Amino acid sequence: MKCAVYIRVSTNREEQKTSLTNQKQLFEKCIQDNGWDLYDFYEDVESGTKSKRKNLQRLIEDAKSKKFDVILAKELSRLARSGQLSYQIRDIAENNNIHIITLDNAINTMEGNANMFGMYAWLYEQESQRISIRMKSALKTKAQRGYFKGSFAPYGYYMKDKKLYISEDNTPTIVKRIFKDYLSGKGFDRIARELYEEGIPTPGEVAGKSDASDKWHGSSVRLILENPHYTGDLVQCRTETISVTTNKRNQKSKEECIIIKGTHEPIITQTDFKSVQQLINSRKKIRPQQNTHLFTNILFCSDCEHGMHFKKNRKGYVCGSFNKHGKKACSDHIIREAELANAILSDIKFMLSNIKNEKFISEINKKVTTQKKKLEKELKNYSK
Repeated sequence: MKCAVYIRVSTNREEQKTSLTNQKQLFEKCIQDNGWDLYDFYEDVESGTKSKRKNLQRLIEDAKSKKFDVILAKELSRLARSGQLSYQIRDIAENNNIHIITLDNAINTMEGNANMFGMYAWLYEQESQRISIRMKSALKTKAQRGYFKGSFAPYGYYMKDKKLYISEDNTPTIVKRIFKDYLSGKGFDRIARELYEEGIPTPGEVAGKSDASDKWHGSSVRLILENPHYTGDLVQCRTETISVTTNKRNQKSKEECIIIKGTHEPIITQTDFKSVQQLINSRKKIRPQQNTHLFTNILFCSDCEHGMHFKKNRKGYVCGSFNKHGKKACSDHIIREAELANAILSDIKFMLSNIKNEKFISEINKKVTTQKKKLEKELKNYSK
């Protein structure tokens, strides 16, 4: 019997790391005592309510490929803390003749012990909901006391004892510059591009996030411009998750937010902050639906592998990374849409010329002629 062992902890805390080691040793002994074979360990450090865990998804894909016979977990909550995900894992296992065994003896499909599966799935989801409610209550209390409840301080600040203090590096100056540039007429993307070209560290890099990128984005600039914490006030509980089983958040009204005035030193004046918010609102507009061009979503840059963007004024496609971030990200190269279409049609004709079956050639030629007329018509419309 080949065993896939799934182990999970919720955080990277030291005691949780010890738990991972202990779980591994426990499973190794269990497998040895039963005379089974270990296929692989699947290890995640994330909440059990989330389905997009890297190694859980790997476990699911390997189960679909029937790479093992048994899934072992300490308890059902290690696999999932939501009813929907629990049933998904159970169904995948059943459809591929894979057993599920938990070491707490609650689930053991090899012995026909699965009658209580639904009850345990419900109980663990309810437990997660109760924990979530308690955590929200605790965070709300901290916010009301004037403590910053975020995991990372806003760009330009550092956090000490849950209080915000202005950083001693150049990040506060960058924040001031962003507000000044926007008030001078620059847009989100232009500000982001200039910061990237100058090699200014991004908020993710400053915070030390493992997945941080060196590229600034318009969305990052906008988050800074819309963050009221830069005025010296704490404005918290602005959004709230719908439930523990989804990442979707609801925006709360201003009246529902917890606002504590003057909790830390401001970087931006109230006047400038209000002016920026008014300017953002005045610039909002309904964007027209983006046109789908002949090679949209199927054309990629050979240098950086990013998608190519169609530029109407150039009648062709340019590297999306260059288009957004400039020459520091990639080079300025273009492929004309008409030239690409003609090259593809030429290749199709060449392949057809090597086919001996005349009847098949005739049928294909009709299709090619029809498609060519369609392409030529679309190209003619684009060139207007």
